Amino acid sequence: MPGLPQPGLYGSLRLKGGGMAYEVAGREPEQIMDKVPEKSMRFALVRDLFIFWFVIFLAVLSWRNNVVLTVILILAYWIRYYFWPNREDHVLYVGGALLGPIAEIIATKVGIWHYTLPTFLNIPLWLPFAWGFAAVLILRIALGFVNRAVPVRGL
Repeated sequence: MPGLPQPGLYGSLRLKGGGMAYEVAGREPEQIMDKVPEKSMRFALVRDLFIFWFVIFLAVLSWRNNVVLTVILILAYWIRYYFWPNREDHVLYVGGALLGPIAEIIATKVGIWHYTLPTFLNIPLWLPFAWGFAAVLILRIALGFVNRAVPVRGL
């Protein structure tokens, strides 16, 4: 059809091995994925491990002040997103920020554990932000290890 991009010129989706792979200008997905620099994957893994441990360090130092810890967690997430944006991270963050505290609220309500300084529903103010950021970092770190252990190939 006139006006529509032609398959292969800009790219087209095709099935491969039960999933979808992206084909660009006739090149195989494996050729495209092999171009991802290993240094950048290694940097992302080290970066996210550092952020994870640095935020835990700050949380240990400021756990007695709910507001300060909440601000630290929000800033840490937004700084990471500002320098290394990935829109999928927002979905992970919101999912973690909603699902994690729900489990915590249930656990504290039935008495499995309790928090020293709860602010609402038996959990501290900072907990949803910690769960959200943890969800993002845990997935990104796990993917960093998987990508280093298994050769990156087409989907």
